[in-house]
Amino acid sequence: MEIVKFRPSFPNELSLPSRGRSGGLALLWSNDVNLEIKSFSRHHIDVVIVESGNGFSWRFIGLYGHPETHLREESWKLLSFLCNQFNLPWFCCGDFNEILSMNEKSGDAQRSQSQMGSFCRVVNLCGFKDLGYYGPDFTWCNMKEGLNRILLRLDRAFATSDWFEFFKSPQVHHLVESTSNHCILTISDLPPPTHKNKRRFHFEAIWIKREDCREIIKAAWDSSSLSATPKGVASNLKRCASALANWNQNVVGNISKQFQEKRRTLSSFTMDDQQGSQEADINHLRNEINDLLDSEETLWRQRSKVHWYRERDRNTKFFHA
Repeated sequence: MEIVKFRPSFPNELSLPSRGRSGGLALLWSNDVNLEIKSFSRHHIDVVIVESGNGFSWRFIGLYGHPETHLREESWKLLSFLCNQFNLPWFCCGDFNEILSMNEKSGDAQRSQSQMGSFCRVVNLCGFKDLGYYGPDFTWCNMKEGLNRILLRLDRAFATSDWFEFFKSPQVHHLVESTSNHCILTISDLPPPTHKNKRRFHFEAIWIKREDCREIIKAAWDSSSLSATPKGVASNLKRCASALANWNQNVVGNISKQFQEKRRTLSSFTMDDQQGSQEADINHLRNEINDLLDSEETLWRQRSKVHWYRERDRNTKFFHA
C-alpha cells in the first residue's frame, strides 16, 4: 500500500485499516477522475464515477466479505441494501470470502451448499454478471503443501448489463502475489499506453546495496588523472555517470521488468503445481520477488518529493569518495 501512495499519479485516497492480518480497504484515484464517495465501512467502499467527455455515470463498489462464516450473511445483506440505493450501471469487485460452486475450490472438505447458495442469491438479486478472468483458476491459497493445500476463488469482479454496454471489452487478470496468499486482480477495458521518456542520469539509492557499485565508480574515476579544476571534476563525474548508467542497464537491469517476469513465472508455477510438490521452489521465487519489491519501494521513495528529505541525498558522500 505504501509503495503505491508514493506514486504521484494517485494523490487521492480513502483507506480503512485492517484488523490484524485480515481486512482493510483502500481506494486511490488520480485528479482527473470525477469521483464522489457515497458510503463506506470496514467492509465496503461505494462511489459514483462520472466519465469525462460523455458524462456517463456508474457505480464502483469494493467489497470485503466477512471472513467469519457465521457473519458472512451480513455481507450479503449489505450488498442487497446497496443494490437499492442507486439505479446506475454497477461494477463490484473484491474479496468476497465465498465461492459460487465447488468448481471454484480444490482440496479439503466439501463446501456447504446453503453457504454457496446465499452468495448465488445475492449475485442474482443485484443482476451481476461475472467478468471471468485470465490466469490461475484460484485466487487464494493456504500456502501448504501436498494434501493439505487448499485453493479457492475468493476474489472476483461483477458488473451489471448496462455497465457492459459502455465498457465493451473488460478483462480481469489474476496475478500471483509474492507477499500475500491472495492473487491481485487487475481490471482493464483497453490496453494501457506505453510511453518511453528519455530521462537524465540520476544516482539510484538501491545501487549502494551492491558491492560492485563502488568498483564501477572507482574504475571510472581512476581511468584518467584527476584534475583540480572544475572542468576536470566535471569530466570525471560525467565518466562515472556514463559507467554507472551502462552498468545499471547491463547488470542491475530493470527492476520492474524483472519483477513482472518473475511474477509471471510464479503464476505459471502456481497454476501447474496443483498438488503442492513445488512449494519449496515457489517460496524461493516469492523471496526473490520480495527482494525486488524492496528495491522498487526504495526507488519510489527516492522519487517522491515528500519523502526525499527523509531518505536524504545519501549518494553525495559516496559518489565523491
